[in-house]
Amino acid sequence: MRRGLFGVLLCLSCAPAPKAEPAPEDLDANVRWFWVNGEAAVDPALIDAAQKLAIAGKVDTRTSPFKGQQRQRLTSEELKVVNLEANDPSKARALLVVNLFDCTLEKLASILSSTEQTSLYPDVWTSHVRTLTGDRSAFLERRAPRVTWDADVGVTFPVGDSYQSKLKGSLRRVTVPAGSSLGAELLVARLWLTAPATFSPSSASFFNQNYEIEIFWEPQPGRLAHGYGMWREVKVGTFNVTLEDDGFFNITLDNLVDWDKKTAALCAKP
Repeated sequence: MRRGLFGVLLCLSCAPAPKAEPAPEDLDANVRWFWVNGEAAVDPALIDAAQKLAIAGKVDTRTSPFKGQQRQRLTSEELKVVNLEANDPSKARALLVVNLFDCTLEKLASILSSTEQTSLYPDVWTSHVRTLTGDRSAFLERRAPRVTWDADVGVTFPVGDSYQSKLKGSLRRVTVPAGSSLGAELLVARLWLTAPATFSPSSASFFNQNYEIEIFWEPQPGRLAHGYGMWREVKVGTFNVTLEDDGFFNITLDNLVDWDKKTAALCAKP
């Protein structure tokens, strides 16, 4: 739904994928599986994958966020699901977060699918114009399993550089059988940058690639688990640093966790 310095949420509307192999138990590979299969896989496959993610992410015993780097980057083959296989994802560094925060899936679904992202997260974007390409009301009322959107987003860095970007996003709801440790539902969100951002004025900064996958479930009433994978190619020209710099990488990870804190604060409002 996010993200850190460059803001943003969220996710789906993609090309069809072949029948999914069972999700792996390894945390890194599991999140990559969700990126490839989160839109096209059948509900039981997604539920199985989320159960494996919960175990690999140690959700039952986690007392602090897991923040790290995935061992492998995306491949061009794995970008076919968003029709961007011509890109070179080896240039996009992979981030991984597993976290828990206070909210309900009901409130989260409303927040993530809202067209009022600038009002919800005023310190993230200078502009965020979202055009729904699916029926949000039907999604929130559980008459449709997913909602999709396009977005034109503007961001200004604290150091002065500004950019405009175009995103696609989607959100899918999966009903979980009664009695599951996952709770009653899953939310699977996908977000991606459709083309490199445009900076104004022209600068040494760039934001060329961004692919995000998020999986949410409610293992306890009012307490959400959040698995989050991101692959991003970015440079802040003012400081001449890219995400390959470990300091900037760690700041970005912290920003992803901060996003959950902001979302929890929104959830706490009546």
